[in-house]
Amino acid sequence: MDRPGDHAIGDHDRPDPDDLAVEATEELANLLFSQLDQDATLNAVAVLASRSLPGCDAVSVTVLEDGKPRTRASTEPVAERIDDRQYSTGEGPCLDAMRKAAPVMVDSYADDGLPWPQLLPDIRANGVSSSLSLPLVVGEDVVGALNIYGRTERCFQGAEAAGEAFAAQAAVTLANATAFHRTARLAEHLAVALENRDVIGQAKGILMASTGCSADRAFELLRQQSQHENRKLVDVARAIVASTAKRGDGG
Repeated sequence: MDRPGDHAIGDHDRPDPDDLAVEATEELANLLFSQLDQDATLNAVAVLASRSLPGCDAVSVTVLEDGKPRTRASTEPVAERIDDRQYSTGEGPCLDAMRKAAPVMVDSYADDGLPWPQLLPDIRANGVSSSLSLPLVVGEDVVGALNIYGRTERCFQGAEAAGEAFAAQAAVTLANATAFHRTARLAEHLAVALENRDVIGQAKGILMASTGCSADRAFELLRQQSQHENRKLVDVARAIVASTAKRGDGG
């Protein structure tokens, strides 16, 4: 746990991290099987974190896309503003948590010893007094971060274990959700490709029957018409099939 500056541990009642981990696991598992798209899953994770983790006033989820951080979900605009400032300056607890693959907690942004001089004025101006940034780790890869912001100082002391348990489950849920939706999109694309292949095959058959040409020549005729009309080959094929079906129906 990285904790910039020196802090005194306060006496705050916190929920049992183990209880929170069990509850979070159940709810995150429900998210996985809800078949929400990735953005909806990320938003649900942010809302669940804001409900489950004590002391937070705003939550955001950072995702690494092509190696660059991007906020994909937030419960309050202030979280997204602070995230964006971190991305533009290249410094901040969220980025440190991802770089080090370790949680970064800030008990008080009033501490002048914090290592992010370009970020601090914006954080203070937005009324944020403390934060807890948790890396989202899948296997050995950091895929993002869960960022929790509070308007009072030291509001996350004692919540580290609960936060880490939640982030670990959230990372698995997000990774599985991403894989699920990627597979679903692949299956959809495959279905479309097979449908297009069938339509092109039907059009080739129609041309072969009407002109007596070979399969290769029929495909070449389709390709030439596609180029001449500046239309996709499958659209040309679909029009030929539809026209033939219409004639067959007596249209």
